[in-house]
Amino acid sequence: MMDLTLRGAVSDRATLDRTAEDLCRSFAISWTAQASWGTWSELADLRSGHPAFVIRHTPEGTGLDTQRWGIGEGREPTTRIPGLSLPWWRRLAERPAQRCLIPLTACTMASSARPGRDRRAAWFALADAPVFTVAGLWRDSGDARCFALVECEDGDLSPMPMIVAAADRGRWLHGSIEDIAALQRPCPPEMLRIGLPRPTAPAYRPLNAPF
Repeated sequence: MMDLTLRGAVSDRATLDRTAEDLCRSFAISWTAQASWGTWSELADLRSGHPAFVIRHTPEGTGLDTQRWGIGEGREPTTRIPGLSLPWWRRLAERPAQRCLIPLTACTMASSARPGRDRRAAWFALADAPVFTVAGLWRDSGDARCFALVECEDGDLSPMPMIVAAADRGRWLHGSIEDIAALQRPCPPEMLRIGLPRPTAPAYRPLNAPF
């Protein structure tokens, strides 16, 4: 059986096997005319420092954007936010316009460190959802936009990305800070499937025509 554990330092990786057109159709949203970090038809192999599809609210309504994964400049931008209790991140989360959802097929999470060994990261997906959404916060960086995933603040699988169920997506994008804080619960282990749903290959295909 193929070992899907990422050895060494915890790695920021995710996958998505849906095109931009598929996402717009599935989530009943439109492609935003202000997409940053390029306009792509498919982004399958997602890594920190590279673009990913992001769902966010705009003055025109909820739409699909492309943003860089990682807030901040330098060699180590923030890719994962450890909950909403830290003042800086809480202030950003208090503004619904700065919240977003990141659609994924699979993602990595950190596993506990063993004595004398580095922490590792393992792939996971949802057993009953081919595509799921993770909570994120975004901000402007120069002439483009960047995001970071929000993690749950507790749970046996901590640090675990904050998975937002379909019924709670509008709540995350538009609710009060008190309302969205209640969503910071770890996904039940029985809903997780450890491993990649299928082999992945990098795909950065530009969108040649609007849809």
